[in-house]
Amino acid sequence: MTLIFIFLAPFFIGFTVTLLSQKVKKTGALLFHRLSDKFPISLSQVSVKQFEFFCKEVSASAKRAVVFSQYSMGEDELSIVFDDGDKSVYDFAFPILKKYNLTATLFVATGICGGKNISDFYNTQNMMSAENIKELSDSGWEIASHGVGHLDLTLLGESDLRRELLDSKAELEKLCGKTVIALSFPYGSWNDKVVKVAEECGYKKFAVYRRHKFADNYKIIPVTAVYPFDGKAAVKRKISAEIKGITKASAAIVPHFAKGTPIFFWNKLYDGKKS
Repeated sequence: MTLIFIFLAPFFIGFTVTLLSQKVKKTGALLFHRLSDKFPISLSQVSVKQFEFFCKEVSASAKRAVVFSQYSMGEDELSIVFDDGDKSVYDFAFPILKKYNLTATLFVATGICGGKNISDFYNTQNMMSAENIKELSDSGWEIASHGVGHLDLTLLGESDLRRELLDSKAELEKLCGKTVIALSFPYGSWNDKVVKVAEECGYKKFAVYRRHKFADNYKIIPVTAVYPFDGKAAVKRKISAEIKGITKASAAIVPHFAKGTPIFFWNKLYDGKKS
């Protein structure tokens, strides 16, 4: 075991140094996936207690919470965003945000609206209903797109890519009666082609939690996740957009591994011709 560690240590050290050397842009857009009223069992969960602390700190700060499509990276702004559409966001986050008079953006994988079983969501299939999503929209939340089937958009051929983007946008606009212009890329996977096609489909603003150094702070906005291991000091740093030290490490390293997730849930659409 010692010999294996000695052999692999240079690789892991080099890997970590490379990731930490990447520029993580200052960001006040903070990402959540799901909440738990018990001890969180994955990196995509935070406890209800932790989330309430977060909201209390945001409310007490000089930051103004805005929906993602209105977020301009201003020093006095902060945007709270949720990916996927987990029911825990409706059950727990919604009333807590209302308590502190805060709003948020929900990026929905619209397959859940029809009860579709999306196999590559972590640890849960307890997703929101269309009625839940409409209620959030009516209460002032922004409802935006996370695709239809939560697919890695960079692995799709152009026709399938357009279908994911157009169908999601159309379904949300029909459900909520509002124009959808924001998109969060599943797994944080994106490239110039995906952005180009998305713009052609009517999207104008994009949330990315990987490859921050390529974000432009205008239409491609870097977001930072809040993790269950973030203590009170780390949560405060993220609210203040202070991305350094261990905060920078988690913002760079943890999302990096998300890009490998589709390998475990390979979809037949990925086998189509790339164009």
